[in-house]
Amino acid sequence: MIKLKKLNTSGFVTADFIFSFLLASMMTTLLFGLCFAFTVIEIAQYISFSATRAAIPAQKTYADQRARVDAKYQQLISNPVIAPLLTKGWFTLAIRDVRLNETPTDDFRQEYDNNPQILLPAAGVRLNLTANILNLNLGPLGRIESETGNGFSLTLGTLLFREPTQQECQRIIQSRYQRILNLNSAFYPILGNAGLSGSNPYFPMEDNGC
Repeated sequence: MIKLKKLNTSGFVTADFIFSFLLASMMTTLLFGLCFAFTVIEIAQYISFSATRAAIPAQKTYADQRARVDAKYQQLISNPVIAPLLTKGWFTLAIRDVRLNETPTDDFRQEYDNNPQILLPAAGVRLNLTANILNLNLGPLGRIESETGNGFSLTLGTLLFREPTQQECQRIIQSRYQRILNLNSAFYPILGNAGLSGSNPYFPMEDNGC
């Protein structure tokens, strides 16, 4: 009868534990990065909304409305709670564009309006967010990189209806006044007394909706 020698397997569990621990650590790192990224995406979306909301109320000019965007954006990214997320190199946030209907093409209709029968609130602010935290080297699992090599980035935007500026209102009122004066006096004889002087002078008065 041949007696087989029993092999020593005392270190097998240790090797299995080390492999499992490394695998669990890498997956935990990946999940931590994803959770962190999704949280910052929500924060960036809030910044986009707040910057847009600060711009759309009536101001004197377009320049004043655009200045409100920059002021609100700088206020939020300088917040002591948010600033550390954007200054450690984990995330990069920047204003991509601001469009407030200053010109016929200064909006987002060409990019988002696929149905001309629906009125789209096309004024707003868009931000570019890059999640550098997701560029991870997970050892045996490989390195996670974006397809372009420029990091995992996305565009966040908020579109709202903008209120007219005081400058716009005055221009509309003056145009309306001139059109009234150009009406046929044969049908509207009282227009002969309309003007900027006299006993009952015309004077412009704008409200929030012109």
